[in-house]
Amino acid sequence: MGSGRSTLPARAGVLAVAAALLTTGAAVLAAPADATIVTSIQSTSWSYTDSAQPRKSFVNPAGDAPIGAKVTADHQKHVSKSYFTFDLSGLRGAKVISAELSGKETAVADCSAPRGTELWVTAPAKKAPTWDDQPKELSKLPGPGSLDVCPSDYLDWDAAPALQQAIDAGRTSLTMVLRLPDGQQYNPRFGRAYRPLLYVSMQKNQPPATPTVLKTGTHACADAPLVRHGDANLSATVGDPDDPNFITEFAWWPVDHPDQRATGKFGVYGGTTAHYDPDARLADGVTYAWQVRATDSLVSSAWSETCRFTTDFTAPVTAPVVTSTDYTYEGPGKGGIGIPGDFTLDAGGNTDIAGFQWQAGYTDSGYIAVDRPGGKATVRFTPRADGPMSMSAYGVDVAGNSGPSGDYRFFVGDDSPSMACAPSGAYLGETRQCRFSPHGQDGATEYLYKIDDEPEVTLPAGPDGTATITVTPTDAEKRYDVSVRARMTNGNLSGRSSEQIAIDRGLPAVDVPDGVMTAHPAVFTLHATLPGSVSFTYDWDYGDPVTIPAGPDGTAQVTIVPAQVGQHWLHVRTTTAAGLVSATNEVNVVAETNGPTIASVEFPKWAVGAYVTTPGTFTFTSPIPGAVSYTYRYRGGDPVTVPAGPDGTASIVLTPLTTDSEYLNATTTFADGTVSEAGYYSFSPRSAAPPLTCDASGDVRPGQVISCTVTPVQPGLASYGYVVGTASGPGPDVTVQPGADGTGTFEFTVPADQAQYVISVRAWSANAAGQRTDTSYTSYWVPAASASRSPKAV
Repeated sequence: MGSGRSTLPARAGVLAVAAALLTTGAAVLAAPADATIVTSIQSTSWSYTDSAQPRKSFVNPAGDAPIGAKVTADHQKHVSKSYFTFDLSGLRGAKVISAELSGKETAVADCSAPRGTELWVTAPAKKAPTWDDQPKELSKLPGPGSLDVCPSDYLDWDAAPALQQAIDAGRTSLTMVLRLPDGQQYNPRFGRAYRPLLYVSMQKNQPPATPTVLKTGTHACADAPLVRHGDANLSATVGDPDDPNFITEFAWWPVDHPDQRATGKFGVYGGTTAHYDPDARLADGVTYAWQVRATDSLVSSAWSETCRFTTDFTAPVTAPVVTSTDYTYEGPGKGGIGIPGDFTLDAGGNTDIAGFQWQAGYTDSGYIAVDRPGGKATVRFTPRADGPMSMSAYGVDVAGNSGPSGDYRFFVGDDSPSMACAPSGAYLGETRQCRFSPHGQDGATEYLYKIDDEPEVTLPAGPDGTATITVTPTDAEKRYDVSVRARMTNGNLSGRSSEQIAIDRGLPAVDVPDGVMTAHPAVFTLHATLPGSVSFTYDWDYGDPVTIPAGPDGTAQVTIVPAQVGQHWLHVRTTTAAGLVSATNEVNVVAETNGPTIASVEFPKWAVGAYVTTPGTFTFTSPIPGAVSYTYRYRGGDPVTVPAGPDGTASIVLTPLTTDSEYLNATTTFADGTVSEAGYYSFSPRSAAPPLTCDASGDVRPGQVISCTVTPVQPGLASYGYVVGTASGPGPDVTVQPGADGTGTFEFTVPADQAQYVISVRAWSANAAGQRTDTSYTSYWVPAASASRSPKAV
């Protein structure tokens, strides 16, 4: 076939697979869009026959597979056929869509001679063929097609009909013979050899496997269980040899009504388990049968075996009664942690109840069956905690339906061991004997205790059930909390008790001097309380620690000069000759400023004082002796220095002229030239503006005469003044003399050109020195005959 290409109809994908196989010898898998799959098989064994040795079979020999005749060097003629066997066990039930068998030519006696190679299906052979015992050749495969080369790297045959026939016949293997036709077989000119391996590339589909391992919920198929709501989830193990993605179909029906068969589908995507829950489509009290099958896009598996289940969706309607004589609702409680007690659960004759689901506290729960339908059960429960507790239980029927809950409340007593230490109180470093004793009659065989976060230690109890530990507290930072529980004579552990060993940690005392202030030495007296203390270690504001010796009386003095105003921390601890370190006393020290205090009778600090224009005397006083002068600033002005008097104080007079908050600060200069921090003072003058009343209100008209009266407030008032504001701006200041009663009166005329403007009046008073007060204010609107503009204030 010298056409230069294969003459067989084949998919491009199949050809690509075949080419890859001839190149690499590896299996290639592809996944078409439908349920078919492109796969390959190769011959598993081969042999050839030789006419020169007619009774011998050559099985899987080295070298290539000969066909036709050849003459050897000894002038002997050999005629051969080559047999190839394929394993079909993995193709059981497959539908072959297309299949191409291929091989490679390795030697040709004469490339000018036409190729007559044939491939035949043979009858099954029980043993390897010989020339004298050849299996019957049943059918010849169409082909071969070939590449236009000699020898040809690629020859192919259409193997689909032969494969399908063998699969349908149930054969697990297929043997084929590669040979020359009778007209060429004995002529050495036509002899050829082939690679001893043939490949079949095929597109095929096999049905999904029949589902197995059927379960209803957690029950095997054979259990035929009674199920409640939510427990009828149907499942099966499934698979498809061609495609990991396929559909499963579940079917169920009442056993006495197979005509009511219902179905539901579940998609499998790469897994091996299919599920379907028909719960919403089931009726109560019905026995159902069910089965399942798997389906790809071309074919379905057989239906599985049939399973059964019966529904029970009705729960018990009564709550069980829970009682106990071992644990009752009476404080402080009976028993204790690790002491078991019996609790009786009673179904009260409700025969639907087959058992009880119970829970006690947050850690213990379980299920227990009744002694008879509607009867009782006894739960033996060992508490893990003391104090108030409850046990709840609800009845459960055979299907697992739960009824209402019954609750029982009780108290668990405190059975923790006690601890007593001797001496009951002592200093750090002094040894204690602490004895553990069991609670009541519970007894103890051993104790498990730990101190703070140290590992737990087991200590055997003596014949009387007690045990003693020796503790010497040496670390003032540790709490020395002892936690202990007893192993009672019943083998269980008791509750845990915790108690702190009483320790005097030798906290030193600190005498803080009065009037600690910045930049001034302060002497602190330290007192040791831990016996045998030989030194003090202190730090100021978490700085570097300083150690100083303790005097014979156990005291020492420390001089500290605070650098800043405000809170400071002095930390002090002591150390004994044996190296014991006491607890640390943390003392809060507030350092006041060394700046002067400022005081005024007329204008108290942070308050509203005398009226505006009232002179006020402000006195500067240093908290430290030796002041020679004071320098102050008022309202942010230039500094002014005044000398201190013999008593170390100085006074100034200030006259505030506004009601704004006033600020004054001052520093002290001492004889040595040092200057203190600043002292600060703030006050607010009281308004002295004269009350202003006029005989007009609301709107006024041009030409209207308005009369006003001002009333005195300012001490030392000598005159009044006022100003009228119009559209053209404020008018001139006008002075008004007070009358005999101290009031002042004035009048003004509303100008004619003030329509649609605001006219205002401001009034004040002044003393003989001409110092004005703050002002009083009133205003009026002058409307137009026809208002067409927005008002303008002046």
